[in-house]
Amino acid sequence: MRFLAGFFVGLVWSNWIEYAYHRWAMHWPSLYQAAAMRHALHHSAPSNPQHITMTIGFWIAILITNVLLFAVPDQLLHLRMLSGVSAAFLTYMVVGIEVHLRIHDGRWVPDAWRAHHLSHHARPLKNFNIFLPVFDWLLGSKNKSFRAGNLHPKLASPKAFSYRAKDRELAVGGNGSFRSG
Repeated sequence: MRFLAGFFVGLVWSNWIEYAYHRWAMHWPSLYQAAAMRHALHHSAPSNPQHITMTIGFWIAILITNVLLFAVPDQLLHLRMLSGVSAAFLTYMVVGIEVHLRIHDGRWVPDAWRAHHLSHHARPLKNFNIFLPVFDWLLGSKNKSFRAGNLHPKLASPKAFSYRAKDRELAVGGNGSFRSG
């Protein structure tokens, strides 16, 4: 039972980390300039495999950091949930990377996931979660007008976001700024 409780906590935590990191580190260069610059490349050429995801070293560092963040309270409070939290974080990370790759290279994902993420590319100040928009809903950044049913065929294409200057302007807020609201 503790493993399942930890797994649930780990999924919620993973979703929060994805949201927070994407919103405030990748769209606010003052918090983490390197991530914001790499993310701007992704927005300028979303289907370019070199820019779709971060490096394996980045993901290992994120995993270790987050497991260690939970290890301390787990040990001090005798929660015994760390294995569930760790399994969930790793699962969410791997699924998130795979979904993101599939969205941009045209492989199958549920239409709602594709629409949610591609909406972020059309409106970079919305939809910060990649595929499971829990914190987009909770924090009001969910673009409610962009749904799978009204996904334009051009947006559904893996080549839809090939490099164009206006895409780059959208990715940085239209005025050269990476900031999000």
